[in-house]
Amino acid sequence: MMFFKETDDAKKIYWLGVFIFLALLAHLFHSHGHTGLTYIDNWSYTQFLFDYQDEFLKRGLLGEILRQLGFQMSYEIANTLAYGIFLGVFLTLLLVFILPFKDYWQSTGYLLFFLFIFSHSGTIQHFYHDFGRTDGIGLILTLLSILIIYKNSNLFAYFFAYLLMTIAILIHEATFFIYIPLVLVFGFYLSSSKEAKITLSVLANLFLCTTYIVSTYGLAQNSTLNQHYEKLVSIYGDRVQQDSLAVVHNREIKENFNFTVVQLKTEKTKTKHFKRFFVLIPTLLLIASLIFEDIYKNGYSKKLLLFIAALSPLALYFLGADFFRWWALALTNLFIAFALISGLDSQFRKLLISFFYRHQVLVLVAISFSLLQGDIGVS
Repeated sequence: MMFFKETDDAKKIYWLGVFIFLALLAHLFHSHGHTGLTYIDNWSYTQFLFDYQDEFLKRGLLGEILRQLGFQMSYEIANTLAYGIFLGVFLTLLLVFILPFKDYWQSTGYLLFFLFIFSHSGTIQHFYHDFGRTDGIGLILTLLSILIIYKNSNLFAYFFAYLLMTIAILIHEATFFIYIPLVLVFGFYLSSSKEAKITLSVLANLFLCTTYIVSTYGLAQNSTLNQHYEKLVSIYGDRVQQDSLAVVHNREIKENFNFTVVQLKTEKTKTKHFKRFFVLIPTLLLIASLIFEDIYKNGYSKKLLLFIAALSPLALYFLGADFFRWWALALTNLFIAFALISGLDSQFRKLLISFFYRHQVLVLVAISFSLLQGDIGVS
């Protein structure tokens, strides 16, 4: 069944877009009060308080930049920054999902693809729900790095990409798992020459060393967890959360792993996983069908490596209990990979547009599920 024709139904899809936008607003009003506004939670706010005043701390770069600029961190400033991060992510994602499809903006297949991405539980809805998380900064820096490599994939381009991603690692060391693979494999997708392989291997090792140094030497040495907590409470008040501070106080990988495994075994977590998986079934069917159709028509190619690299946030599954955060970031990466390849490969772009046109019923079901579910959540 075709609800929309390819040639004359653009106006109908625009009205569908208006409906989806209003549905998202209604969901925000329902979830976040009569204004629809969200606010940074105490966990994320506490991490905005990290800086280098007493010692080098991982995740402290953002706070240190503000301190050097003469700002005294407060909940209001942190909330403003969180809105800035969200707005930056929103605009960046719009550009990523619009620019590669120039000359196809009136196409029914493209419009359905865009509405599917725009309304999805794992993209903009997720970043609004997980408000104040610095994943958004990492995403923006990742796409800037990819743009630099695309424009001029020489040593200078990779050097600037390394600087940008080092900033992302200093803001949050999990960048190594969340975004670094996407940058490296995109470079390989552009060129798999011997020189490119050597450069990317060196870059990968630099990222690994940088992450190790930040993660190891970014732990608090000059105070215990209780001392650190009491100091921040005396300055910033009761919004400081001790569990959030614990990430810079020698909480080892083994502890994270054990805690995460325990959480996975609880009935509550199992139920949530089942519900989220059910909501994502239409999305997973669309993704799998598109990839298999591309393989059937064009054979195996480097595109598959980029798709696999996009799923890298799932590598954190047993190291952090933010399970659905990893789902959302992996899906966002995967959608970005679709857009990047569409901008470089006209054959894949045409296939994607045709695919979303031919499977519009499943697309509409996936959109409906996302609107009914809302954001995927975090944990």
